Amino acid sequence: MPVIKIIDLKKIRKSKKPFQAISVDAFIEIEKALKEKKKIVIFINRRGLATSIICQECGFVFKCPNCDIPLGFHSEYSDESKKILMCHHCNYSTPMPSVCPACRGYKLKPLGVGIERIGEEIKKFIVPTPPFALIEGEIPDEQELDIFDKFNKGQIKILIGTEALLRPQLESTDLLLIVSCDSAMFLPDYRSEEKVFLNLLKFKSLSKEKLIIQTLIPDNKLFQYFTKNEEEKFLQEEKKWRENYLWPPYVQLIKLTLSYKDKWKGVKEAEEIKKRLELAIDKLIPKDLQKNFIILGPAQAFVFRKKGFYKWSILVKYKYFESKVKNDINPLFGLNLLSPILTKKELMLRNKILKYVPSHWKIDVDPIDTL
Repeated sequence: MPVIKIIDLKKIRKSKKPFQAISVDAFIEIEKALKEKKKIVIFINRRGLATSIICQECGFVFKCPNCDIPLGFHSEYSDESKKILMCHHCNYSTPMPSVCPACRGYKLKPLGVGIERIGEEIKKFIVPTPPFALIEGEIPDEQELDIFDKFNKGQIKILIGTEALLRPQLESTDLLLIVSCDSAMFLPDYRSEEKVFLNLLKFKSLSKEKLIIQTLIPDNKLFQYFTKNEEEKFLQEEKKWRENYLWPPYVQLIKLTLSYKDKWKGVKEAEEIKKRLELAIDKLIPKDLQKNFIILGPAQAFVFRKKGFYKWSILVKYKYFESKVKNDINPLFGLNLLSPILTKKELMLRNKILKYVPSHWKIDVDPIDTL
């Protein structure tokens, strides 16, 4: 089991030193490992050089014209000297502009940190620069397997990547650095903290000697439980929270999604479908079981506009009235495996209501996330 070290980024930021994605303390650990000819993996939760670009003069943020979300800042694969802005949803890209299209200002600042920024810091602060590689989900399979093979054989000394690092082809490493996982913990999804925790467990199993985590919130319960190897206590607390607020495994979650090119027609239809579902529950479900259906929304999707379509979602929480939630927690798989299988009666009543969802809506039972 590796030694776990938490680096408090708050203290570092208070020192008012120039920003580095990899802290000085982490670089000391990396250089020490390199001198001892050890392998290093660096995980970051984002792709690209930065998450987005903002104009410091007027506040303009560069967004995808199809999806209405900030564009990621990248280097071109064919020519690293060329910078582009790219959408991670529809693959739209455009050359990095030199001026702001809104105010014609020149002060364009990258926000956030991506894996390419980490690569730039490795080249800047470690001399001579050791062989390193960047890996993320969008590179071809053959290239990805080749990188894993070279790292496993020690030909690549530092491997930098996103969740693609959790592929089974990657063997263990001596030192593993998590640049930050804070942003993933606060996504508007009921599973956000649990997902981060389960990923940390996977990274712990990958690291043989030391696991370093940089964070602005070292006192968060997640890190407290993780550093003490109290996986089951964390999941028991999470389980209690879900029971109190009615999230899986205590309810079955059904996510209904509408995509519409016309924004205002979409709003109207989403509201109408919610009313239709409420009327169906009132008409078709026995009075004593109506409270087992909880409808949330409609709300704009986390990515409201994607590939030219606006998206709304309605969440239906369906509380079990015959099935029983399982109790045996497996820290490797999380809490959703505790969800029971619907009985025939539960399934029949649920499907009575879902028949009122139009065919052009997407129905996702037990969705991976609620974003």
